[in-house]
Amino acid sequence: AQAHMEMKKPLARRSKFNPYLTIDQIDYSLSSPLGTSYPYPCRGAPKGSSVATYNAGDKIQVELFGEATHNGGHCQFAVSYDEGKTFVVLRTIMKTCMLEGLSFDVPIPEGAPSSSNVVFAWTWINRSGNREYYMNCADITIVGKKNNGSIVGPKLLVANLPNSPSIPEFFSNQY
Repeated sequence: AQAHMEMKKPLARRSKFNPYLTIDQIDYSLSSPLGTSYPYPCRGAPKGSSVATYNAGDKIQVELFGEATHNGGHCQFAVSYDEGKTFVVLRTIMKTCMLEGLSFDVPIPEGAPSSSNVVFAWTWINRSGNREYYMNCADITIVGKKNNGSIVGPKLLVANLPNSPSIPEFFSNQY
């Protein structure tokens, strides 16, 4: 069986790539889709220590890991300042996510406020195969340039889960 995809950088919550976690803290199925055992948001993983610090206006370099890209799909990269209750999307890649590589630059807006409790999320709606929704979260710190900064943008699209829209497979330009 091929491994699905997971976020390697920044280090996702409970990632096998995090050298500071003990064996019993690691989620070896981090590349599995969300579902009953792994609920939205963040697979139900508890908040951890900040794994990286970024300045407002900089880019977050994201690296994904795995082999089963399911012909790409829709990826979103987002941040939450309220522990995952709401997310603001910083970058969206429609249809072709992961078809041209597994590294992505995600810009942090200049006006992003400072916080050591930011949740950074990567989500993926696979283009083909079972209708699934993947999500990994990393705990990060953002150093803002203004005291009263804010981020505005689209809400995170949540799909293919109970009480959410279902997005069918998409091969042409239908979605």
